[in-house]
Amino acid sequence: MAKDDYWHFPRHALADSVLGAFNSGLSHALTLFAPRRMGKTEFLLKDVAPQADARGWRVFYHSFMTDGDESGEVFKLSLAEFAAGRMRTWLKPLTARVSADLLGVKAELGAQAPASTHSVTEVIQALASGGRTLLLLDEAQMLTRQAHNEELLGGLRTGLDINKAQLKVLFTGSSREGLRRMFSEARAPFFHFGTNIELPTLNQDFCQHMANAYQHSTGRPLDADALWQAFQHMGCVPGKLRAVVEAMVLNVALSLEQAVALKAHDEHDEAQYRRMLKTMPPLDRLVLRAVLARTPLFAEDTRNGMALALGSTPPATATVQSAAERLLRDEVITRRDRGQYEIADPSFEQWLQSQMAESAPKA
Repeated sequence: MAKDDYWHFPRHALADSVLGAFNSGLSHALTLFAPRRMGKTEFLLKDVAPQADARGWRVFYHSFMTDGDESGEVFKLSLAEFAAGRMRTWLKPLTARVSADLLGVKAELGAQAPASTHSVTEVIQALASGGRTLLLLDEAQMLTRQAHNEELLGGLRTGLDINKAQLKVLFTGSSREGLRRMFSEARAPFFHFGTNIELPTLNQDFCQHMANAYQHSTGRPLDADALWQAFQHMGCVPGKLRAVVEAMVLNVALSLEQAVALKAHDEHDEAQYRRMLKTMPPLDRLVLRAVLARTPLFAEDTRNGMALALGSTPPATATVQSAAERLLRDEVITRRDRGQYEIADPSFEQWLQSQMAESAPKA
């Protein structure tokens, strides 16, 4: 066991349920949603992959998060390498993009350049001929952001449909709107393909585990109940709590309260949020504010309030709808049941709420 395994909070039961659905034939594809920093990737790599490997599955992992405009080509190359047996480990090093340099390095190492004449369907067919394989496709909605991936997405679905008996796939995504475009719209490439599940929010057991890991690492106790309170304050985001505990390990002088104040807000994320708001059209910002406040978006009172803020006549319902569609397209907001809108990123929502609280008139 690796030395840092004690930091990992296992989700064995969930991994067992996922693999049980695949093993029994109940499902051939699952789509797992969770916002950023909730532990999706860690769940795939440290829970699902090892358990699947122990049960005799070949496991292929690929993240689309850092592939950029070449996401389709990077994926096809990676999958082809795996199918050909050149990739001997299920954890693929993250690749930023396919470039002449990358292909040159592969050529120097003796690897053949990817055969562009082979479609992704043919690659998947070759993969299926090698035995049972589990595909873990992380942040899969990124593929839908480039129109040139349309052919690859169609080929991917065809290949997976044909080879359901041998190939199972677990998609993940951190954008509800992106996943909806990929799986739920009538024209979506994977319309009604598999079952949607959500990564459960961790409970107090996670905080006890982190307190134990802290004591294991430092020899000092940490109050698990206080951690639980901090965890709830930070929106039950595991990545944030882990950053807090790591800060305390690295700086023994930090109290829990000081570490929370230091790490509860990500400066990089907050700078990105400010840039996003600054470049957003004024009406879009008002729509975002209405979604945050959960006010009826198209109600007359809401549109009259927008008119006061804009110094104009009330925007038409269709104009407000267009602004909402822009925010949906940019994955700033998302649609829930019954057409209700909400902020897509819980961390962004929490930051917006804090900004509104700071700007509210003081009594």
